[in-house]
Amino acid sequence: MTPFDPDAATVLDLVAAHPETEAVFRACDAEAGCCVLCQGLFETVTGLAARFGLDRDALVHDLAMILDKERP
Repeated sequence: MTPFDPDAATVLDLVAAHPETEAVFRACDAEAGCCVLCQGLFETVTGLAARFGLDRDALVHDLAMILDKERP
């Protein structure tokens, strides 16, 4: 189960609550052709993937891996 709702959680929500997720978003910059943290900070994860042509499932997976590491 995904530890967040990609249709509701924004990039800002995730980075503010879990700063280590910033690396996942930075890794998308080359594929997106821009700084996704600059251009998509207020997008949901799903919206970000759609807007910049990113693989939503891979993005959710990578974010979930980081969030799962935080769980006790």
